[in-house]
Amino acid sequence: MSDLLPKLRLLNLRWVQWEGQPVLLLQDPLQLGESAVMVPRPIVPLLELLDGTRDLHALRTGYLLRTGMHILPDRVESFVENLDDAFLLENRRFLGVLRETMLSYRAAPHRAPALAGGAYPDDGTELFKTLGEYCQKAEVNGTQPAGRLVGLISPHIDYARGWRTYAETWQRAREAVEAADLVILLGTDHNGTPGSMTLTSQNYATPWGTLPTDTELVDRLANILGPEWAFAEEVHHIGEHSIELAAVWLHYVADGKPSRLLPILCGVYDADQASADGDTAPLCEALGLLAEVAAGPRVLVVAAGDLSHVGPAFGDSLPLDLSSKARVRARDERWLDVACSGSSDLLAEHIQQHGDHTRICGAAPIHYMLAVLRKAQGRVVAYDQCPADEEFGSLVSVAGALFTV
Repeated sequence: MSDLLPKLRLLNLRWVQWEGQPVLLLQDPLQLGESAVMVPRPIVPLLELLDGTRDLHALRTGYLLRTGMHILPDRVESFVENLDDAFLLENRRFLGVLRETMLSYRAAPHRAPALAGGAYPDDGTELFKTLGEYCQKAEVNGTQPAGRLVGLISPHIDYARGWRTYAETWQRAREAVEAADLVILLGTDHNGTPGSMTLTSQNYATPWGTLPTDTELVDRLANILGPEWAFAEEVHHIGEHSIELAAVWLHYVADGKPSRLLPILCGVYDADQASADGDTAPLCEALGLLAEVAAGPRVLVVAAGDLSHVGPAFGDSLPLDLSSKARVRARDERWLDVACSGSSDLLAEHIQQHGDHTRICGAAPIHYMLAVLRKAQGRVVAYDQCPADEEFGSLVSVAGALFTV
């Protein structure tokens, strides 16, 4: 890989308005740089050429062929330098800062909360009050379902939009959370390699302290998966919100008890890779080990995953009206019915048969949870559709479900 042939990394892209003009916002999912980069619409075709096969001269030529417009050499050079300064290019500089970031993360006393002070209060007393108010407004009495609660589906959307679903779900799981010695917390890795299972030995911190990671279990899983694969994307733990937002509720419901945690990030579900009986042999073996552990009497498995992402905010052409939102709900309910059957095979078959037209981002952790719990029966206790734009023409759907044996 040569720095003379610039190659754009995989980034989060979205159109925004800046000073009355549309610009494409480039955001680093690893948050290695201090700020995002805004690209004016006329320059966007240049991004498509940054594939690692063209030098600066070839970039100018390609831009001319695609747009019919000339672009000055110093502008191309300046543009590439700006991307490089923000660590958005896949090159030696990016790999260097990535390595430094990973070493700093592992040397820290714990995994610091990435969203504290933004998505939720960073003061423990204030946060306790905030979540208590959510529970009070949700009017949940905390009653646990019949049978032994062994798992649950939690949202990972921000609390401002998903507070009711969080409260209705976690309050009902209070007894099981308080009794748990180990919580296996599976969260969506929004930037992970499909089919991946990414470990970390770091403890997750909340404003009330740390949740100690079960490093012995991490080591056992790493030996099965292979350390290189198990930790290849460990840096994603730093900024990924799925585990963090569920862990805060876990710590709150446990009344500050530092239960052992096994935090695992799950790469986005790939129906083409997943067969009805599992994925790769190491992954199946790892899930088998987790199933043995989860069979213990004081173990709880949590899948932190949202459901559908639909509307113009996610690339659809038309905003949603009431009837289309109802269709999304019906599709979600069918999906949840299959998940609540407790069979990971049936869920895999359902996804393969019906596709993922509504972009369910919690499929991987939920699928893994079902494989670990092995036939535990689920019951949906909360469902909501949260706005994803100002007009509510786009939505993210969330749900809470409790699994018992």
